[in-house]
Amino acid sequence: MANVDVYNYQSRVGRLQKENVVHHYSYDLNAKHALSLTMPIRLETYSYEALHPFFQMNMPEGGLRLAIEKATAKHYGSNDLTVLALLGNNQIGSVRYALEDKALVDENEFDLSLEHLIKSDDVDLFSELLSRFALRSGVAGVQPKVLLDAKQINNNEVEPKATYPLDSYIVKSWGKEYPELACNEFVCLTMAKESGLTVSPFYLSENSRLLITKRFDINKTGKPIGFEDFCVLQGRSTKQKYDASLESCANTIRQFISPEYRKTALYDFFKLTVINVILRNGDAHLKNYGVLYDNLAGYKLGELPKAAVVFSPVFDIVSTTPYIKNDSMALSLTGSKRWPKWKVLVKFGKQHCLLSNKEITQVMEEIDRAKLSVLPIIKALSIKHQDFSYIADEMLDLLDVNIKDT
Repeated sequence: MANVDVYNYQSRVGRLQKENVVHHYSYDLNAKHALSLTMPIRLETYSYEALHPFFQMNMPEGGLRLAIEKATAKHYGSNDLTVLALLGNNQIGSVRYALEDKALVDENEFDLSLEHLIKSDDVDLFSELLSRFALRSGVAGVQPKVLLDAKQINNNEVEPKATYPLDSYIVKSWGKEYPELACNEFVCLTMAKESGLTVSPFYLSENSRLLITKRFDINKTGKPIGFEDFCVLQGRSTKQKYDASLESCANTIRQFISPEYRKTALYDFFKLTVINVILRNGDAHLKNYGVLYDNLAGYKLGELPKAAVVFSPVFDIVSTTPYIKNDSMALSLTGSKRWPKWKVLVKFGKQHCLLSNKEITQVMEEIDRAKLSVLPIIKALSIKHQDFSYIADEMLDLLDVNIKDT
């Protein structure tokens, strides 16, 4: 496999290569933007036995990885550098990849609308999207998903196709082992949004087969911004995404979030933790938390980044116990992955998220209002989509529990 040139904001900043089992990344002498908060610009090469955590971040998993390998392995191979190069210009965040000394490929021919994605009753639509967009989808996660751009139609007005603004989305479906996962996640994201957490705009297709989320790593001008998940920030590989604690995540927030945004981030992280416990989200691992920043221009070893670093909008929230009855937490708390009692959460909020009793009370008031707001949504979805009904019943049972009584 040839070496891979690494680009940031469309300018080459360095080269990634593999020698035996060791991967090496070196910045160009004229590099102006750092790749990661954990990889400031320096003369020394960054060497890592496996692929560096930052480069692992967007590596496809599960069905998406299989779809890419099926399409490319015969002619190009299927190692990690091959996959990075093939995905090239289609990544979450601002970093892009190309084969050594080759230009970035800019592919941008689409004829999709958000309205079509939402209203289509084609049960095979996601399979078609996966076939078409697999090689454009540098996004992590086992759940089937693709990256694509779609034209936003405002207020359902009929306009000439060329006037539709183009937005970028992540489209997810579900496999047979997790039926109606799109409805499940739609409810969970709605609860997070109603509690006051920042959630990127999201939509459920009318046949419930697709969950469509607007990408939050693209700014209002259509330019990509920096994103890093907590696996990267903690220096862990993707395989280690469950090998950490909620306490370590709070430490990560205190270490990397800019001081002026740190208190809000810790408040939101505690709120998200409580929601995950209430909903029994056993898949809230390190890759499901992240940070955003405009860029890392001039970020060098021994210096602080000039750009503000903020907690990303929340994403990938699902209730897992309707599918996995005895599921546990993804990350430990006080050394255990058992679902914590309220007093343990309160102690975590005070000691690690630095919250007062008044702030913890406020968190619960916001969550309680959010719980009430999603109850009619769950009931309506269970009527409209019969296959969701038994999952809905289990989610309603979870929401009926007062966490303060545990």
